[in-house]
Amino acid sequence: MAGGDRQAPKESSMKYAQMLRSQIADLESQRNAHLDDMDTIAVSIDADTARTSKAPTPDEEALLEVHRSAVAELDGKIADLEKRAKEIEEIERRRDVAPPQSKGQPVNKSSFYDIDLRSAPRSPEMVRDINERARRAVDAENLSADKRESIEYLFRRDRQGALARHIIATGRPEYRSAFVKLVTQNPPLLTLEEQRAVEEVRNLEITTDSSGGFLMPFTLDPTVMLTNAGTINPMRQLATVRTVLTDNWQGITSAGVTASWDAEAEEVSDDTPVFAQPAIPVRTPRAFLPYTLEAEDDLANLAEEAMTMIFDAKDRLEAAGFTTGTGLSNQPQGIVNGLVAGGSVVNSITTDTFAVGDLYAVNDALPARFEANATWQMNKSIISRTRQFGTSDGHTLLSRLGDGTPPQLMDGALFKNSDLDGVINATVDNYIVVYGDVRAAYRINDRIGVRIEPVPMLFGANRRPTGERGWYARWRVGAGVVNAAAARVLNVT
Repeated sequence: MAGGDRQAPKESSMKYAQMLRSQIADLESQRNAHLDDMDTIAVSIDADTARTSKAPTPDEEALLEVHRSAVAELDGKIADLEKRAKEIEEIERRRDVAPPQSKGQPVNKSSFYDIDLRSAPRSPEMVRDINERARRAVDAENLSADKRESIEYLFRRDRQGALARHIIATGRPEYRSAFVKLVTQNPPLLTLEEQRAVEEVRNLEITTDSSGGFLMPFTLDPTVMLTNAGTINPMRQLATVRTVLTDNWQGITSAGVTASWDAEAEEVSDDTPVFAQPAIPVRTPRAFLPYTLEAEDDLANLAEEAMTMIFDAKDRLEAAGFTTGTGLSNQPQGIVNGLVAGGSVVNSITTDTFAVGDLYAVNDALPARFEANATWQMNKSIISRTRQFGTSDGHTLLSRLGDGTPPQLMDGALFKNSDLDGVINATVDNYIVVYGDVRAAYRINDRIGVRIEPVPMLFGANRRPTGERGWYARWRVGAGVVNAAAARVLNVT
């Protein structure tokens, strides 16, 4: 073998450790199969009502002994492989520890991404290792505090490691450079390393729901870098937000179990709860971003500005969808329409008039069990009207807390939502206030990853080129009301 063809020692040792982990996973599957067979025998013995003894027969005891011996043998093999794998991994961890660097020196990021995700097993140990690598990769980026907080929020809710794999795969330097070429060059001229990085991203489970397009690097991806800039949209902050891998989430909700007081030795009353199964389909929002050929002269600035515009477009679209979306025509169900459909509407006391009594009516209509986490949402103009109630009618409604803390309305925090109705029009419905435990009432399901499809040339009305290219962006998100009893909407009508 030529010297140039010899595999690097570090890469070889890492692949050996991965091979050991794969063997351990196979042995654990065999061990679990033997334990399942032992359980099956025990259940069969217990279920046989014709037996006079629950002790196993000689044949059953012999079969149980075969399984016990197999489990003991597999335990020994697993322990030996675990020891060898940990020794190799400890050596690699020591190699990954970078020497102290003086201030201003760049951080060596290669160790964060030094793993082949395609061959990495799904064992708990490997999931922890990939999560740690992903966190180190995030720490090495020059990200703002709100973006770091956004990623940490997603980390805490991702138990399967999908987010960490996404960060490792799309954060590699090879993939970042490949992404720029893929969305700007026709045809793209990729190096061998860039081709491998793109292939790895395509092979990951996180991308199996889509075909075509190229995932953004995680540092540019608005489904990872969630921010509160742009429109005033508190729904992501207040609702339950989860990362899902399915196209249609099926949940289970219930009003709860009703307990009862029963006398001693009496049969307990029937306290069976009534279950509902809300479904939230994952929708596909889209955006199109044209740019001129001249803009390619400053590619780095173009990419940065383009991502900022996609961030803004995504935030504005979702703000409206999560508040007033119809649930039809590829829209999510907004909290207003979901509460209306669930009968959680409080109508104004006086026709076409917003009065202070309406706020008290909404507050009184919410069940006590949801009061502890209840918040208010209003358009800015409705908040201004509410402040006037406090001066003209002698009601102490709003209190300012400052230091970034939302103002309080009665006993709940008040948030601005620019997509709620801000003008009261006669003879129509005006949904101006949402009050309740939004985390219990509303759920947002995100699919990680924004895909970009490059459009190499745009054409005018006469079918002649305009000297422009375009980026077609798409992502996946679903949302809807899962428990209408947890919130109320005020309709001034």
